[in-house]
Parts: sequence; structure tokens; C-alpha cells
Amino acid sequence: MKKRTPTHRMSEDEFINSATSHTLLPTASASTSTSETKTQGRKRTYKAISVSLTDSHVDAIDDIIVLAARNGLVRITRSDIIKLAIDGLADNTEAQLLALLKKN
Repeated sequence: MKKRTPTHRMSEDEFINSATSHTLLPTASASTSTSETKTQGRKRTYKAISVSLTDSHVDAIDDIIVLAARNGLVRITRSDIIKLAIDGLADNTEAQLLALLKKN
């Protein structure tokens, strides 16, 4: 998270609720001639959500993370695993997806 300079002294609740994971764009005065020549990387936007999983699902995700770490992939997160699972579901046809949903 980026450091924010408050215009007034914040209360504890204001401080907690003002936190963000959004990347701030640099201001014109903060940019230099070398940074102006560089192209900006892709802009990523994330939305934090909360999901409920059973202990067995969490354990399965953690097992995949351990497997990845044993094979040199040490920066894999639970979010990465969930995104891969969603991408895998998106590759199914509508009929396949509906069949999977009916199993639950």
C-alpha cells in the first residue's frame, strides 16, 4: 500500500477504512525524463472479495501451493490457485458447466 498524507489527523477507524490496494498513478511533478520514455506496464485492477470454503477445500489449495513450492514456484498464492480453477471452468462448454453445477 502507498503512504497517504492525510490533511487531518485520522481516527483509528478512518485509518483502517482508508487502506487501499489500488496503484496510484504518478503525478506530473513526480515523473522524470527517464520515466517518461518508459512505457507503463499493464494496469491491473483487483477486487477483494470474501468466500467461504470448507477445511478440505482450503487444505487442497494449500497442498497445491506446497507442491508448487517444492518445484521452485514459491510465489503462488491461494488467489492464484482460485483464479486458475475459474479459468479452467471457463474453458468448459455451457452443458459441461451446468453438469458440474448440478453435482453440487
